[in-house]
Amino acid sequence: MAGKTRVAKYQADRTNQKLYFCRLSCQAAGSTNDKQLYQAHCETAIFHLYGALLAFIQELGHFYSLNMTAPTLSDIEQALGERTQVSPEIQRLQQLQQQGFIANIERAYERCLYAVPPDTVVDEKPSSDLAAPDLIVNVVTLSNQWLPDEATIREWRNQLLELIEQLRAGMVEF
Repeated sequence: MAGKTRVAKYQADRTNQKLYFCRLSCQAAGSTNDKQLYQAHCETAIFHLYGALLAFIQELGHFYSLNMTAPTLSDIEQALGERTQVSPEIQRLQQLQQQGFIANIERAYERCLYAVPPDTVVDEKPSSDLAAPDLIVNVVTLSNQWLPDEATIREWRNQLLELIEQLRAGMVEF
């Protein structure tokens, strides 16, 4: 593998694939007029974008020869600390995780996983008076104001892609 970086030997392809799927989902969202389909594509894009972040963290774990199947930034930082190593990549990602576009990606991902609390409380009637609500209709008719639009997701994707390319460039082993 002469001429190849350690990064090239490890999971860069999975990270790139997730970024590609995110781009496809954004394109699909931009080409639909259906509100529910738009929401589905945006959520899919967020899932893939968050997956790309996780794949890159795994890529970093492999680069530093850590045997971790699902590492977190703190896991890698702790393992490297035990070796008295410091990772500039981990430090940069942690900064952006606290405040920056990575924090926004993680917040959007969490919101996709869990229901946003309703703004108003609905009077509950005894279940014998009402038919059981249709859960699917209920989910797709909820307000999606919390969901970022596809332009915002595209911007986050571009920021993550640029960051990954910068960090990979610094990870070249001579």
